[in-house]
Parts: sequence; structure tokens; C-alpha cells
Amino acid sequence: MKFESECPSCSSLEVPAREQEDYRLSHWPIQIKLMGSVIPFLNDADLLVAADCTGFAAQNFHKNFLKDKKVLIGCPKLDDATYYVDKFTEIFGNTTVKSVQCLRMVVPCCGGMTMILREAIKRSGKNILLTETTLDVKGDVLSEKEIEITG
Repeated sequence: MKFESECPSCSSLEVPAREQEDYRLSHWPIQIKLMGSVIPFLNDADLLVAADCTGFAAQNFHKNFLKDKKVLIGCPKLDDATYYVDKFTEIFGNTTVKSVQCLRMVVPCCGGMTMILREAIKRSGKNILLTETTLDVKGDVLSEKEIEITG
């Protein structure tokens, strides 16, 4: 199934070695809705799925969360959760993602991102480690835990 909003410019970005300490983005786009379902730069990657607000709430977001990871962002409340489950199921089915870290805010609506990812991993049939990091509204880490995938 092809999603109409896929970005034709999905690609890796060249980051000169001297800039690697800056923890810059290694690919573009980062918005979940703009990604295709076959994403070569996710093969053998550790994926950070960050709720939109986390990048603004967390100090040093790039250094503390993005280092050595590929990132996709979205909002589990404002976007279509069913679409996200289908999209991530396809992504996980078509790539060899090593692990997924869900970065979310403490607010209840943000918990939807963890449920979306858990369901998509389950549907993909893959054995992918899922962890959840929860931030408070000031951006401090409240908890980090591994999420069990059952079913």
C-alpha cells in the first residue's frame, strides 16, 4: 500500500566527520507522514520515534536522544493513530530496524505513541526491542522502560 503523502526526497544526508559531534540529522524528512514504507537508511538502525513536543521540551535533544539514531516524529493525538499503526507495520516489515526508542511526554495523550509502536511491531512479526522514555513538561526524564511485545 502506497501512502499519498510520501516525500519523494527521502534520503540520507552527508555529515562531514568533523561535524559528527554536533549530532545533526542524518536523513530527511523526519515527519512520519512523509516517509515511504521502504526506507533504506533504517536498515540495521536504532530508531527514535519522538512525539512532536519532545524536541521542544527536552534540553539538548540532539545530544541526549538523537545521537547514533535515526529519527521520525509525529503526534499521537493530532494525527491518525490507525494510519500510524499501518505505516509502522509496513516500515518494520520492510526494514531491519534493530531497536525503537519511543520518546514521549508525560501527558496521557502522548501514551498513544507507545501503543502504536507496540502494535506495529507485533503486526510486523519482527523481534524489535521497544523502549519508552517519558519526559515531564519541563523536559526532564521521568522514566525509561522496556515495553513488552506480546501476542
